[in-house]
Amino acid sequence: MTMQNRRRLLLALPALAAASLSGCGTSPEAFGGKGPPFRPEEFFAGRLRSSGLFVTRLGGIESWFTARLVGAWDGTTLTFDEVFRYEDGFEDRRFWKLRRDPADAAGAAWLGEATDATGPVRGRVAGNAFHLEHELDMRNLSGSRRRLAFDQWFVRTAEDLALSRAAVSWHGVQVGVAQVAFQRLSTGVTEGAVTPGQAAREEMQNAPRPAPPAGPPARDPGRLMNLPPRR
Repeated sequence: MTMQNRRRLLLALPALAAASLSGCGTSPEAFGGKGPPFRPEEFFAGRLRSSGLFVTRLGGIESWFTARLVGAWDGTTLTFDEVFRYEDGFEDRRFWKLRRDPADAAGAAWLGEATDATGPVRGRVAGNAFHLEHELDMRNLSGSRRRLAFDQWFVRTAEDLALSRAAVSWHGVQVGVAQVAFQRLSTGVTEGAVTPGQAAREEMQNAPRPAPPAGPPARDPGRLMNLPPRR
């Protein structure tokens, strides 16, 4: 293979990988009657934790994270707050508001917003899955921002578990896949609303406190009583 042909192949690899990823479409009909129905106002209204990683279009694991989420449902609006911690020490937060789309008589469509979303967040329930599409202006460790589009599927595999897979695109080109596992920590639906930053505040309150510094050893009162009298 000549140097020119090799260079053409290397330049074509990212486009081929992106095409292969974007070609793996998911049909809503695939989730009918399989597993517990996905009700966003039920699954996300409580306390959850998640773990995820980002896989590049060439298959490399680029980063991973853990997150805490707290949400509530007031009968009309689902609010939930997230705090993310990445392996490099970077911390990010996101606050969401979601409600059913009044234009959808079936009640399957959702509309909402997020703190760093560049436009509306759109979702649709399909059986035990929830399809969410949004674009985020995400901040990284250096402080710069990158606008990324997410085509995300949540699949509820058990009452307290859901798996998520999101195709991530930059300027229309798919750059990788985000894979996340969610676990509910509380049962039942939390009513009311949450506020931005609540997940981080609760995490700080529940963090174990450091032990107090060791002081001088305690004196044995028995030994004090048996000391000889001073002269």
